[in-house]
Amino acid sequence: MDSLTEVASVLTQRARHARGLIQRDYERLNLADRYLRGFHRAPFIPKKANPEFRALVKRSFDNIVPLIVDAPTNAMGVDGYRRSGSDTNAPEWKWWQANRLDQRQHQVHRGALAAGHSYVTVLPGMRPGEKRDRPQVRAYDAVKTVAVYEDPTFDPFPLYALHLDRTPGDGGQEPHTGRLIDDQAVYHLDFESGDPKVTKVEQHGMGVCPVVRFAPAVDLQGRTQGLVERVMTTQDRINQMTLNMLIAQHYGAFAIRFATGLAPVEVLDEYGDPVRDENGQPTFLPPVLDPSTLLVSPNAETEFGQLPAQSTKDLQDSIAMAVKHACMVTETPPHYVMSDMVNMAADALAAAESAFMRKVAEVQAAFGESWESVMRLCALVAGDRAGFEDEESEVVWADRGNRSFAQAADAGLKLSQIGVPLGIVLRKVPGFTQSDIDEAVKEWKAAQEQRLREIAASQQAKAPDEGVNDGDERGRAAGDSRVPAGAGAHSR
Repeated sequence: MDSLTEVASVLTQRARHARGLIQRDYERLNLADRYLRGFHRAPFIPKKANPEFRALVKRSFDNIVPLIVDAPTNAMGVDGYRRSGSDTNAPEWKWWQANRLDQRQHQVHRGALAAGHSYVTVLPGMRPGEKRDRPQVRAYDAVKTVAVYEDPTFDPFPLYALHLDRTPGDGGQEPHTGRLIDDQAVYHLDFESGDPKVTKVEQHGMGVCPVVRFAPAVDLQGRTQGLVERVMTTQDRINQMTLNMLIAQHYGAFAIRFATGLAPVEVLDEYGDPVRDENGQPTFLPPVLDPSTLLVSPNAETEFGQLPAQSTKDLQDSIAMAVKHACMVTETPPHYVMSDMVNMAADALAAAESAFMRKVAEVQAAFGESWESVMRLCALVAGDRAGFEDEESEVVWADRGNRSFAQAADAGLKLSQIGVPLGIVLRKVPGFTQSDIDEAVKEWKAAQEQRLREIAASQQAKAPDEGVNDGDERGRAAGDSRVPAGAGAHSR
């Protein structure tokens, strides 16, 4: 009984601690999520702004954040998983396909790049009708999920993790339910009364907490930062400058004509008498100024003039500069976001993308370790202990560079001529998936074996004929050295 009480106390402490971490980071992570979805902080507006001005404010939001997050997301994708010493996909690759991770991997990558980290869980089937040896892979965002590590920098698996079904910002209510996962079980929690209470326990018995963190970069204190946080201030500047440009276009983009000393046009009634106002003063028609109006004045002192239209080029240049700054701090090629970089040479494009490709390689190294942990957990759930303990296995990333097919084919031909295996060569060809590579290598090996069999059969077919011909030649040579019988008798 004391043991059960101690376990319940530990679970309560862990749940409180994890929920406190989620609430601590909620404002920061939720703000980043809002910026990604286009819900930005509004630009500065006067307190007494009219409806026309407020309408311009709504039109001033120019969200570049998704483009910055999508650039590295679209540049990477897992295409295979190999165990050590193998050139084909591991058996647990079927669980990747079964969990539709070809598409869901991009959700994991996008969430990690945007917020700084995301999470993936691997658990055996626990619902009615699900098989226990069938891994269930699920992804969770950083806003409602947290993992607690003993060493957050180097540990592959956490001590425990908590996912809440709702955060404090969802409708202003406290979370009611959640799931705590440790190395033994999944605990369903109820926060209705304040303190978490365990309502259900599902044993998974994996021996490790089956939660994997995906983070593009983790410092030595275990902290992460997403791409969105780096550009939120720049995004605010872009919105403010866009509003200024809209105001300049709306109120000053057209030339303004003016006239001084115009003789007013008096309003007359049907009898030709002046129409007077409530004070007995004559009324006058206001002058109409539009492109179709010809202004004429009998007053010799009337002056006509025009105010020039206001240029918005400086504002446009300022917006472009802010966009380039956002690209600089996130190492995003400017031509991914801006459309004014046209007719660039291949060397210029390669230089613009060099820093970006180095960043993608760094992110792939981090995400690759996480996906390898996910696949090892899949092997553990499926009962393959050797697959779980294989720490030399690696994921295979698809080549999504900007090289043309002709360039890749020419490079592949040169590599094959110096003896590089076909499987490695085809990985460098854009458009080839791992399944295509495996099929091509299989067909190539079959063709090579068939060719060797044909050569061997041809040599065996020639061997008897060549033996007879050799004997004839040897017989003829020997007969030439002997005296024919007829010739000997005739001589005697």
